[in-house]
Amino acid sequence: MIPDKIVLLMEETGCDRGEAELALEMCGYVVEEAVKAIPKLHKSVVVFKGKLIDSEQNLYGLLLAVLNTKSRAVLRCRAVISFNPAVCAVSLEKDWFEFEKHLCGCRLWEGSLPNESLELEVAVANHLRSSAAAGHFDSQPGGTETVQADLAELLRRSLRTRALELKLKKDVLDMGQFQSLQPAAARLDRVRPAVVRGPWLDELLILTVNLEQDPDGMPAAELRAGDMAAACIADDRDIAKYLAKFLGGHSEKGPAPIPALVEAIEAAPAGGASAESPALLVRVRFSAGVCGDAEVPAAQRLRVVRAALDIPEKSPWWQRFFGGGNKG
Repeated sequence: MIPDKIVLLMEETGCDRGEAELALEMCGYVVEEAVKAIPKLHKSVVVFKGKLIDSEQNLYGLLLAVLNTKSRAVLRCRAVISFNPAVCAVSLEKDWFEFEKHLCGCRLWEGSLPNESLELEVAVANHLRSSAAAGHFDSQPGGTETVQADLAELLRRSLRTRALELKLKKDVLDMGQFQSLQPAAARLDRVRPAVVRGPWLDELLILTVNLEQDPDGMPAAELRAGDMAAACIADDRDIAKYLAKFLGGHSEKGPAPIPALVEAIEAAPAGGASAESPALLVRVRFSAGVCGDAEVPAAQRLRVVRAALDIPEKSPWWQRFFGGGNKG
């Protein structure tokens, strides 16, 4: 009977055998209670909250990174850069959820730099997922100095400045504490997470999107990862409407296309299209933690740009995209 409970608990929670045995023993072998106890067994969540000031360019910003030390996943990565010093008014003593709410709110303030904020967010997330940042997944209290120095150097390179200073605070939580503070929006049902799987999907928000059509554009069947497509957010959830406004996907006339990187393509499930006109599932990425899924007929022509080798490195891709760049 007990071995069955251990197997059941492992299947329900994804824990290992040792954790299942310990949780059951603590809870008198009541499986329902053990399921609740599993997230509290180990402090496996590390939160970094940071304030940054660049006295050279008069920039102010906030950074939030939440790491799962057990799965080695980046659960959260948020950043905002602004000319408004009020963004730094929040205390680093705030819990991660309140800190994140303030950070996201600052993105809509006058003086914020949405493009630079997203670029910084992606750069930090990619760095944290690299082998160079393996030491940052340390669930022991302290050890902030090394992480602070590493991320400060990354931020200086990303913002092309030498005067940036970063102040970082580290919190260590168990998974139960982290989940108890998760915003309701993060617990909403996601659109089917099709196409790509990976450890970074722990806290990936997937939106429903439509890809903009173009009679002279590229057939969807010829899409490949790395192309830049025009995506309109067609998701009715409140979090999606907020992100559409933040990402520039909303205008006085309604939804507006957002340049988004095509991440992956796969065939749609049977029944989604006729045999003569098969459909594809296309995933595009807006930022480190936000993607969009669209279903399009393979023959449909889309507004797409394929990066060309002769584009100058400093040419803004979004300007080229909406300014009439070459279509694939």
